[in-house]
Amino acid sequence: RWVRMQVGFRDLTVWSFLMASAHGAGLMVVPVLLGSNTVEAHGRIAGHNYMASVASPLAGMLATGVHTVAYLAVTGLLAWVVYRKLGLALLRKAWFNFDLVWAAALMATGLVTLLI
Repeated sequence: RWVRMQVGFRDLTVWSFLMASAHGAGLMVVPVLLGSNTVEAHGRIAGHNYMASVASPLAGMLATGVHTVAYLAVTGLLAWVVYRKLGLALLRKAWFNFDLVWAAALMATGLVTLLI
């Protein structure tokens, strides 16, 4: 029976970084969940054109950079705290496979989106 995870600190750090980076894709459903639709979007496009003429590409890159650094700092801090307080022993003893939970969450999100 496979219940133990044999992984070192470096491997866990790399895996955590990859997973944290990939999970930002869930933000793509925010416009749908906020009730945004194409009929309303036509009225708001003027605001986008105005912002495009005022804001520079540097402002967008700066906002993205600040968000990325803050996100990685918080993720790293949480990983470090869990590692220091609980250690890897917790993962070796209580490893839980989230594949089924993740699949169910994606299906539930899809169904809720269709119902909205």
